[in-house]
Amino acid sequence: MNTGSSASPITPKRLLLRGLFPATLTPFKEDYSLDLPGLRKHLGDVASTPGVSGIAINAALGEVLQLSLAEQVQVTREAAQACKPGQLVIAGVCSNGAKQAIETAQAVKAAGAHALLVFPPFDTRTYRRLIAHTPSVVAFFRELGETVDLPLVIFQYPLTSGCAYSVETLNALAELPHVVGIKAAPGTMAAYMPTWDALRDKLSVLAAWDGPVLVEKLEYGAHGALIGISNIAPELWVELLDATSKHDAQRVRTVFARCAPIMSSVWENHQPTRITSEVSATKEALVQMGMFPSSRVRPPLLEVTDKVRAEIREGLIQAGLLDTAAKPRAAQTTVAA
Repeated sequence: MNTGSSASPITPKRLLLRGLFPATLTPFKEDYSLDLPGLRKHLGDVASTPGVSGIAINAALGEVLQLSLAEQVQVTREAAQACKPGQLVIAGVCSNGAKQAIETAQAVKAAGAHALLVFPPFDTRTYRRLIAHTPSVVAFFRELGETVDLPLVIFQYPLTSGCAYSVETLNALAELPHVVGIKAAPGTMAAYMPTWDALRDKLSVLAAWDGPVLVEKLEYGAHGALIGISNIAPELWVELLDATSKHDAQRVRTVFARCAPIMSSVWENHQPTRITSEVSATKEALVQMGMFPSSRVRPPLLEVTDKVRAEIREGLIQAGLLDTAAKPRAAQTTVAA
């Protein structure tokens, strides 16, 4: 895998994304400020897992919508420190226009980001019709790539979001020199298969879904995975990728038997019915495992309820990640922002 490092600049089109890229979390203190010691521990825990190719920061699970630019820069610096040579720091860029995206991208590049995970720039009602206009999408990515000069990873949303790119648009984006990969998060195999078939020889395709469809994607074809659920026991997800890449059906079944309860209890198989946040649920799972300081999230996200906390505990027990003798965790006390 040609990943480069912070000491050697990456030639954009030569960047190959292979393996597991967990989308990490952002811990907060009681006053909702960044918990820097907790952040350093979390990033270090994930990055030190054998087989992790890099980490994706400032994405949805990292609560990018609630982070200031200064905080995004701070998280990026910490990630660059946590990653080992050869591991990538992929920083999320979430904006509604090129000017804001470029400002964010330049700031996180200076802080140590090796590549950018670019959220759809037209994910707002006023602009949403433009997601189907290939020239507008291509113009945005071309300007961002040429101005910032970093490798770009496209975030492909599910079709149900109303903000998913067509295969035609993705093919056009693949021709841009700075576009090197796609986080492919269609929720069905019917939508994923044409994406993989069209792009497999043009871009790095990273499967994304925090439910059982992920396994189907990996078995059909993927160069790796960029998933938030892999914060929980990342070694399990490294093994799942390895088993699917080697077409080891028995090992896939064995590993998935442990992954399934995590998907179900924490992420509801990526088919949410709860009002509480999957961000706080992922944090809560790590809290129960003794790996994270708190499940606190910034409003308007909602924290887990006692019922959800108990469901997560049972899932972790089923996955073999929590001792049945462990005492249930009491709810944490929070204060208003």
